[in-house]
Amino acid sequence: MVITSCNNDDDQLSTSSQYRISFIYSDETTQTFDYNSVGNIKEWHYLETPTSQTIANASYNYDADRNSVKIDVEELHGDQKLIFDEVLLLNTDGTAKSAEGVVELFRVKDNGLLMKKKYSVVLSYNELKQLKSIEIEERLISDKGDDSYPLKWNIDLVWSNNNIMECREYSNSTSPLTVYEYTYYGVSGVDYAPIVQYPILRAYYTPLWYQGYFGMQSKGLVKKATVDKNYSIEYSFNISTNSTNSIVEGYFEKLPSGKEIKYTIGWE
Repeated sequence: MVITSCNNDDDQLSTSSQYRISFIYSDETTQTFDYNSVGNIKEWHYLETPTSQTIANASYNYDADRNSVKIDVEELHGDQKLIFDEVLLLNTDGTAKSAEGVVELFRVKDNGLLMKKKYSVVLSYNELKQLKSIEIEERLISDKGDDSYPLKWNIDLVWSNNNIMECREYSNSTSPLTVYEYTYYGVSGVDYAPIVQYPILRAYYTPLWYQGYFGMQSKGLVKKATVDKNYSIEYSFNISTNSTNSIVEGYFEKLPSGKEIKYTIGWE
């Protein structure tokens, strides 16, 4: 995928935290983060560390009026490839309001088109600027036009004490597709922790989460994430503190198999 930069980057106001992540590294995966001249995320790359095989490339370009972010993404999933072409619209406070995009699914071996969809996303927040719900709609695109019977589903987030306690994905609220539940360490956390418990909706939204485009992050440090009450992932952290701020510099993820993955974080 060709990564492009925006001619209007220098005119943008950054919504980023005081700290900017350069990379998150483990023996399994590596994420790298590149920023424009005012500190907004410009490129994000995700790859398998042992093979250096790219899993995802994303570029982010900002319009001159600060009303939207143009996102171009290529993701590799085995022998298939997804290409996203999206415009993320922003509220006046800089948080994401809605998105419109097209996603195409290709075979890697011959670049044959398998599927094309048009999608829309609508995001809602509570009075504390915490993301509370996401509404998603997808329509297949064919030679005959757009599908007249779209697929619709929701993601709801439950907050308590400024922490995300539950993330529920469903098309029928009485029969959720997936439920993620979180518990936290008793301490209040750190000034800035580069931890998003799960890539909510899109993996390529992750760098935007770190920069506040999806509202507030959880204040506490996640201790355990449980998926559908079937299995859990446990977390522990290293914290660096100076006279004014504290940050997470590394964290550990313990999988249900007992395997522990150590992540190392680099900062600009």
